[in-house]
Amino acid sequence: MGFGQLVFLWTAIIPITVLLYYFFRKKYIEKKISSTMFWETVMKETKVSPYLQYLQRNALFYLQMLALLLLMFALLQPYLKSQAIAGEHIIWVVDTSATMLATANGETVFEQHKKEMNALSEQLAGKPLTLITTGEEPTILLRDETNVNVIKSTIDKLEVQYEQENLPKMLDFTKSLLNGKETAIYLFTDHVERNELPLENENLTWFVKGAPENLENVSILRFGATASDKGVAALIQLENETADDKKGTLEISSLENGEVLLKRAVVIPAKDTLSLSFKELPDAEGFTANLLVDDDYTTDNESSVLLQKQSAQTYVDGNLHELVSAAFQAMDIPVSSVPTEQLSDLPGEAVVVTNQTSQLSISESPVLLIGRNDENAKEVNGTIATERDDVFAYADMSDIFVSSLYPPFPEYETIAQVEEQPFIQRSDRGDLIILADIQMTDWPLHPSFPLFLWSAREQMVTNDNEIGTFSPNERKSLSLVADEEKNEWEVFSNSNEYIKTIQNGGQFSAPSRPGLYVLTSGNIEKHFAVALEQQEKHLEKGTSFAIGSASQEDIQETVKTSLVPWFLLLIVLLLMIEWEVQRRRGITN
Repeated sequence: MGFGQLVFLWTAIIPITVLLYYFFRKKYIEKKISSTMFWETVMKETKVSPYLQYLQRNALFYLQMLALLLLMFALLQPYLKSQAIAGEHIIWVVDTSATMLATANGETVFEQHKKEMNALSEQLAGKPLTLITTGEEPTILLRDETNVNVIKSTIDKLEVQYEQENLPKMLDFTKSLLNGKETAIYLFTDHVERNELPLENENLTWFVKGAPENLENVSILRFGATASDKGVAALIQLENETADDKKGTLEISSLENGEVLLKRAVVIPAKDTLSLSFKELPDAEGFTANLLVDDDYTTDNESSVLLQKQSAQTYVDGNLHELVSAAFQAMDIPVSSVPTEQLSDLPGEAVVVTNQTSQLSISESPVLLIGRNDENAKEVNGTIATERDDVFAYADMSDIFVSSLYPPFPEYETIAQVEEQPFIQRSDRGDLIILADIQMTDWPLHPSFPLFLWSAREQMVTNDNEIGTFSPNERKSLSLVADEEKNEWEVFSNSNEYIKTIQNGGQFSAPSRPGLYVLTSGNIEKHFAVALEQQEKHLEKGTSFAIGSASQEDIQETVKTSLVPWFLLLIVLLLMIEWEVQRRRGITN
C-alpha cells in the first residue's frame, strides 16, 4: 500500500485539534433530579454496563473522529500495488491448428495454453482484452473486453479447429487492431521464428508462448489408394522426425465396417521417411490407415482416403517426358501413350495429359496440361505458395524447385504461385494447367509428384457418389441438389454421428476434424473426406520469447489501484450514522 499525496499529511492537525478539545471539555453532565428515589436503580444500570453507557454518551465524538481520519487518508490518495500484464491494450492470438494437440506431460499444448490464459486473465487489472483465433479466416471472439468472467468463459469454450494457422494472414489482421496505444500481443502457439513477427511499430511488444522443446512426432505423411484391374493398391509414406528409429504397427481398415484389412510391423528410420505400397487390397468405398507408435502427436497418425469407383482411361501425350507416365504407373494407374496428332480422337470419358494448349478448347475430355507448346518460358526463382485446394491434400509443394515458367492464362484460377507468378491453374470446367515442363523442375524427384498426378486425375474423374477431399473447415461452392422433401443436407461422420445441417443452395463448409464423412438428403448419399493439411503433420521445436519495445523489461508491470472511492463511501456511511444518532438524541442548542 502507498500514498500518492503525502503533502496533505498536515490535515492530521484537524482530528488532533478535535481530540484535544475533547480532553479539556467538561466531563460531567448537569442534571436536575427532583427526587433521589430512583437514584440507586440508575446507578446499578450504569455499573452493570459502563462501556456501553460510555459509548452511548460519546458516540457522536467517535463517529466524527473516524470520519475526519478517513477524510485525511482520502486526501493522501492511498492505493494498493498489484502486478498486471504490461501494456495499455492487450491482444491474445490463439493458435487453433492441429499441432496444438501435441501432448506434453499428459496434457496437450492447447490445454496448457488455456490454463496460462486463465491465469493471465486474473492479472488484466481492468485493461481491455481482444482475443483472436487463427485460421484461414481469423476470428475475433472478444473485443476490448474487461469482464474477467466473460473472458474465462470464452477461454473455456476454445477448441482446436485443425486448420493451419496461416501466420501471415493473422499478422496482417492483427495490425488492423492496433490503436496507437502501448499494445502487448500474446501469441499462444507451438512455434514461430522471431523474424516472422512485425517490429516496425515502436508501441508493440510480442510475447510468444510456445510448446515444449522435446516433443516427438511420427506421422503418416501421405496416403493414397487407387483401383486397378488387379484390385486396389495403396501407397503410404511414413515420416520419423525424431533422432531415434521408431517401431510401430500400421493398420489399414475398411470404410464400411472398420474391418482391419492389413496389419504390418514397421520400423521408420530416424530423421527419414519410409514408403510402403500394398497391392490387391479388397475393394471398398474408402480406407483408413492407422499408425500405432509411441510419439507425442497422435493426430497425424491416422489418415483416410476415398476410393474412386469409376476408372477412366488416362492418355499421355507421347511428346511429354517419360517420367509423367512412370509417375502414373507408380500409383497403379493404367496409362496409354498416344501420338500428339491422335489426341483429338480420344473418347470423352478419358483423361488427357499433354502440353498442347489447343486441347483445352477442342477436347471433350478433361485435360491435364503440363507445359505449353505456344509460348516461351521465362526464368523464375523463388518458393512455391499454394492455395487451400484439395488437389494439394497429399502433395507437399514446399521443397520443389522451379527454374522457368510459361505465361499464365488470364481467365483461369491460380492455385499455386512461384514468387507471385502463376505456376498451377484451373480452368472453369476443371482442367489443370502446370505452367512448366517437367525438365524445368526437380518435382519428379519428390514423392509428391505421383501423388499430385493421382489427386489431379481423381478430381477430373466424375463420381456422383463422392464430392472429393477437403481441408478442415474449408468452404466451397458445390452444386448440390437436395431431396425435394428435405430441402437440406445433413453431415454425418463415418460412425454415424450428426455433425451439422447445410441448407439447400448454401455454401458447403467441411467439418474441422479429419476423417471420412457422409452427406445425406433423403435417399441421396455423397461421401467426402477431410484430410489434415501437410503443414500440420510436422512439429517444430517449441519457442517462447518476448520481443519488441518492452522485450527487455518484465512482462508484468505494477498497477496502482486507488482506495479513495472506498474511503469516500465509508465517510458517507459514517455521516448517515451520525445523522441518525443526532436525530434520536434530538438537536440541542
